[in-house]
Amino acid sequence: MLYLDNRFMEVALPIIEHEEYQQMRYIKHHDESVFEHSVKVAFYAYQIAYKHNLDWESTIRGALLHDFFLYKFKKSFSIRIITDSIKHAIIHPLIAFDNAAKYFNLNKKEENIIKGHMFPFGVPKSKEAWIVSFVDKYIAVFEYSSNFKKMMQRQPAYHAE
Repeated sequence: MLYLDNRFMEVALPIIEHEEYQQMRYIKHHDESVFEHSVKVAFYAYQIAYKHNLDWESTIRGALLHDFFLYKFKKSFSIRIITDSIKHAIIHPLIAFDNAAKYFNLNKKEENIIKGHMFPFGVPKSKEAWIVSFVDKYIAVFEYSSNFKKMMQRQPAYHAE
């Protein structure tokens, strides 16, 4: 688990303790829950924004809410996986924004962080939004890799005779 500092937690707690946000703990995402993924993205993005004297509070809030879509994206291993994945990439930031706006007061930067995080399907318009988009993709690579390794370990080894 990450060591989450006091500055981060002061901004994050009103969101992560919210009843609706807590639902994300039960939705699998990459190799963990959407909740764990979003907190990780928020914390690493915050560290970068803080180090560069950017709006780290909006970075935390936008990153926490970037995947606030509250449904399990079902991947089917068929030809539709590509179209379904693209549709999800385009639509889920809009759903996340609608959910976030319903429960939290957002500024324009936070709105763009949420809507723009799936570049090139959305367009980040601030340094903070670019940071969240980059960190999200960077962490997703590691999460998918971890998930793939676990799947491979469960498969029986193939031995040619």
